[in-house]
Amino acid sequence: MQDRIIEALRSGANADALSLAREAVAATPHDADNHALLALAERANGNLPAAMHAINRAVLLAPDNADLHFQRAGMLLAEYKLDEAQAALSRTLDLDPNQFPAYILQAQMAFGRGDIDEAERLQRYAARIAPEHPWVRTIEGMIALRRGDSMRALSLLTEAAKLMPDDLQVLYALGFAHMDQGHLAFAESAFRRIVEASPNQHGLRGLLADVVMRQGRPDEARQIVQPLLDNPETSTHSL
Repeated sequence: MQDRIIEALRSGANADALSLAREAVAATPHDADNHALLALAERANGNLPAAMHAINRAVLLAPDNADLHFQRAGMLLAEYKLDEAQAALSRTLDLDPNQFPAYILQAQMAFGRGDIDEAERLQRYAARIAPEHPWVRTIEGMIALRRGDSMRALSLLTEAAKLMPDDLQVLYALGFAHMDQGHLAFAESAFRRIVEASPNQHGLRGLLADVVMRQGRPDEARQIVQPLLDNPETSTHSL
């Protein structure tokens, strides 16, 4: 049953995955993995409160499972519960000090707080586990960018983008590295790919328009922000 749920999620058959996951939980209510899969299925169907309830149940059933704490951290982040997410990540690493994704996620949270030293510390831990992983280069590049070394940042982030060409966070950092170097056309390309992949990135749409306008194409810049201007919820004075 679990394989069928995973396959349904991978194929985008989210309603089927949810139905199967509910059947699995009903059949074996004390199986933590089934509750974790139910959480993924509920999240895929847009029901975050139900997903949170399911992953909390999974953690209660298997409190020493680092993977479950990490999955819970991701869901807490989706609800912007940063302190709880940080606690879940810390518990993840207490249980499994080699949990590479937890270091990366903590480093990203450190960036969000503006704590570059902490991000660098976590990046070094991650590098010990998987030194060649593109996310190690990405975090290192983001650190270089924040510290004003845009040439090194551009080199690291370009390399990461070759390995993860569709990763939106890599593209975001790469776009800013290009901006720092004055490569507006390359920055535009990176930001445009993010907007195309994630149309609800309203703030980035404004940034993309600014980059386009700085290249002397104001009419095109207006077309980029027009969907925001047409929406009363996003049509701000500054826009």
